[in-house]
Amino acid sequence: MNIKRLYKLDLGDAVTILNEPFTYVGHAAIELDSGHKLRWLYDDEGRMLSVSPKDEELILFREIEDELEPEDETLMFHGKEYEFEYEDAGTVLESEGESLSDEDDRFLFSDYQTQGGEIVRLVENESTGESVAYVGTYVSDEDVSEM
Repeated sequence: MNIKRLYKLDLGDAVTILNEPFTYVGHAAIELDSGHKLRWLYDDEGRMLSVSPKDEELILFREIEDELEPEDETLMFHGKEYEFEYEDAGTVLESEGESLSDEDDRFLFSDYQTQGGEIVRLVENESTGESVAYVGTYVSDEDVSEM
């Protein structure tokens, strides 16, 4: 399923990602300080599909309860070492459904990655002070299909 089709999902629609159901319950459209745009699609199981149309990049994340604190350029989670990969900031342009943000909220986020490609994303909502951590993997549009 391509990114354009993902953007046309209605609230309550379900797709499969890596052969697991993902019921779309909300999203946040974010414009990064660089001008790049992301969309975070949320499901009813605490997961988030991060969609970057410019890079045609999809990352499926699940929220984690652990409080993670980076040391220098690394982060430890479940016995794995994640190295700093990327950080950015942006503002929510649009929010719909069960989203973790409101329009005009500002986010800071940092990605840390293992050599195997698993990613930990630390997200801080500067507007509310709330922080959330996610762990995820890259998926291709072939890993996403309609139910």
